[in-house]
Amino acid sequence: MKLTAQPQALSPRAALLFVNGFRALLLLVLFSLSLINGDSGHALIEGGPHFYLWSSVYLLLIAIWYLLREGSLGDTLQLTLAIAADIAMMVWLMAMNDGVRGGFGLLLLPYLAAAGLLSTGRYALFYASIATLMLLSYAGFERLLGNASQADLSFSALLSAAGFITAIATWQLGRLARASEALAAQRGGEIANLNHLNELILQSQRDAVAVLDEAGHLHQFNRQAERYFSQLQRGQLMPELLPLVQRWRDNGYPALSTFVQHNVRGRQLVGRLVPVPVPEGQLRGVVLFMRDMADMAEEAKRVKLAALGRLTANIAHEIRNPLSAISHAGDLLAEDETDPARQRLLRIVQDNARRINGMVEDVLTLGRRDRVKTETIDLPSFIAQLLEQFALVQPQSAGAIVCQLPTPCKLAFDRGHLAQVLSNLLANAWRHGSQGRGSVRLEAGTAEHHLILRVIDDGPGVPEAEQSRLFEPFFTTESAGSGLGLYIARELAEANDARLEYTPPGGVFRLICRLAHD
Repeated sequence: MKLTAQPQALSPRAALLFVNGFRALLLLVLFSLSLINGDSGHALIEGGPHFYLWSSVYLLLIAIWYLLREGSLGDTLQLTLAIAADIAMMVWLMAMNDGVRGGFGLLLLPYLAAAGLLSTGRYALFYASIATLMLLSYAGFERLLGNASQADLSFSALLSAAGFITAIATWQLGRLARASEALAAQRGGEIANLNHLNELILQSQRDAVAVLDEAGHLHQFNRQAERYFSQLQRGQLMPELLPLVQRWRDNGYPALSTFVQHNVRGRQLVGRLVPVPVPEGQLRGVVLFMRDMADMAEEAKRVKLAALGRLTANIAHEIRNPLSAISHAGDLLAEDETDPARQRLLRIVQDNARRINGMVEDVLTLGRRDRVKTETIDLPSFIAQLLEQFALVQPQSAGAIVCQLPTPCKLAFDRGHLAQVLSNLLANAWRHGSQGRGSVRLEAGTAEHHLILRVIDDGPGVPEAEQSRLFEPFFTTESAGSGLGLYIARELAEANDARLEYTPPGGVFRLICRLAHD
């Protein structure tokens, strides 16, 4: 998008303050000259009552102009009246000091120059016209009184012409200055927008990005780089990456990108080193794009699991119908079978059919993890209902599970997903605990905008060797388990913008989810 900026004059308030400051400075200089004696023993400017009256009037005008800068008069009108009054005061001063011959008429030129800088072309000419009118009127009046010669009239005309030239020249200079300022502001805005865009692109990179010069000093980085290097600051020396830059320098500053591999604080980083093209004579630099191999392996694992999940969901869908037929046929055969041996075989068929059906249901549930209907759930009432339903499956757990929940407490979660996650955690805790009163506890607390729900059992916990594989699909330590329970629970938690994790020692699972706000 191209921005077009029109040349703008100095803001009216700043213009009035600028002119007022110039007036005050000029008055101070003139008053000082009235107190300094020249070689002849007389003051450089004749003082006396007339000069002090003029100074008092001018000082009063300066004070009025300062007060009127916040007034209701238009800014252009204020500036016009001020310049006209300044011209009148300079003509008055000139009249007190030998008229045009005294040389004080030249003080009109700085005012016309300031007016030309602060206004547009027609106003600059208008101010020069006012000065010309006052000068020629004064010279004509003096001529009628016989106090001025023809030379005085000629000098007044030349001074008026100089005023026009000064006004036009300063107006042109001011216009060029304002155009340059507008262009600089436009370019500055474009550069700021470009820097903002570059920052967005830099921060959106999945790789850790670090920009370094040939001496190893850091010039730019993104948030991903802060994961690998702590307390990053621009301009600091990066000793961890210095060997990569040193190798690039030793190879003669090759212009092509190269593959790099480097170990930093126990992380195996891999990526690319891309040289930055710079003009001759400037400090060379490189851009490092790096990723942790562990993160890459985790990402590859997730992609593989996602593909496996789609495949298993399709397979489970195809298995479901024939499995239902097998289960139904087994039920029909069991109704008429009286032979104990055959009944035993049918029970084996039915049990395994139910087991396979449970695995199919788990896989199909995993395929529906993205169907989230978030709602506000009152945790105490929800847990009470969940424990009642759990007691129907595990009658011994009735009244044995201890809850410590804050009231009121509401969270944002899909109701069905939360029930499945907590049911799985409660079932695992009850199975691995002592199954006595208080062997399983539900505790909840808040931290910032999150609710932390803990499911704790008094069992031995997960062995350290198995903790890293705890949430992997199809990983189980029990022969009757499918190995999908905890994996599905974690996937459902992540689908609800929550996090499920195991916190050793002991059997403690922690679910961190969002608090709901009424």
